[in-house]
Amino acid sequence: MAHKPVQKFVTSQRIPISYWDWGNEAAPPLVLVHGGKDHARQWDRIAEALRHDYHVVALDLRGHGDSGWSPGGTYGLPDNAIDVVRVIEAVGAPARVLAHSYGGSASLIAA
Repeated sequence: MAHKPVQKFVTSQRIPISYWDWGNEAAPPLVLVHGGKDHARQWDRIAEALRHDYHVVALDLRGHGDSGWSPGGTYGLPDNAIDVVRVIEAVGAPARVLAHSYGGSASLIAA
């Protein structure tokens, strides 16, 4: 039976950034970052498979899923990288990051 994640928010540059938390806070954090034109819940099956070994969270990049839109249309890699860092700060650093496509580029800059 699948575990239901809990939705949480962190503020990054005055924008609410949504992330989903699969629990297991005693384990090392693992942050999942989606690609362009996607959202955090695309990771559900992977998060479910990894939640026993990691504290898995998946964020919605700004302008995606339940995260806020950027005033003035700032959606560049540096802004998304800051959002990734804010989520890592919320769940605890250091964190492992698993990313796809555009999320990988944002995560690389965040590193």
